[in-house]
Amino acid sequence: MTTPMKIFLADLAHTKSVEPQSLTVPLNIGYIKSFADQAFGDQVQIELFKDPELLLLAASKTRPDVIGFSNYGWNSNLNKAIGKVLRQQLPDVLFVMGGPNLDFENDPQKAFLSLHNYIDFVIDGSGEEPFAELIAWRQIRPNTNESLPQNLIYLDENGDLKNTGHRTVTKNIEAIPSPYMSGSLDAFLQQGMVPLMETNRGCPFRCTFCAWGMAAQNLVRRFDKDNALQEIEYISERSTARAWIICDANRSEE
Repeated sequence: MTTPMKIFLADLAHTKSVEPQSLTVPLNIGYIKSFADQAFGDQVQIELFKDPELLLLAASKTRPDVIGFSNYGWNSNLNKAIGKVLRQQLPDVLFVMGGPNLDFENDPQKAFLSLHNYIDFVIDGSGEEPFAELIAWRQIRPNTNESLPQNLIYLDENGDLKNTGHRTVTKNIEAIPSPYMSGSLDAFLQQGMVPLMETNRGCPFRCTFCAWGMAAQNLVRRFDKDNALQEIEYISERSTARAWIICDANRSEE
């Protein structure tokens, strides 16, 4: 039997200064895991992390094949500190990053990749499909980057910025399984973290103070309504949080 690919996904938080009840459930990396689990089954073994120390401990005990970071303004410096330590310890591991705060211009993208120089690839846009395709690419281990999936940016061996192009965003996102219903987020609910929910993604507008509409290519994509209702029931049976966050960019209308 082939050994499954070991993947660590991290939505790191400053857990030394914040109680779990003030942190949010890592829904972002939960979706990445659920989509990859559906695509690869027992070919992958994926663990989710919120606590930097737990990530470092896990990496010291079991060498992962891939480490993925979700990056935001509030944890970017934390990612950089932890990522550089892990890169020194694990030079041959594939390091990937995703998040909404990536600039659209080439020069800022290059500066971002130079700052986070422990990263091999940054996923631009929704991460489920590109990350799964990147896993498939890693399994083959090609000698060149010619067969990389779309929606990736990286620096080549000469330090030049490379972009693998953008896929067309489709309206259907029902192919993305619920990370709640699979139990992938149970441990975080049990710690009392604030549940996050998505019923739709994207935005049809291009407001000057927000890049969401541009990133979503002006398209609102809806999850199945019955799925959302099942998630509400599932979370309510397992969470003691007094508040939930609905992280839709815009109201979804039929």
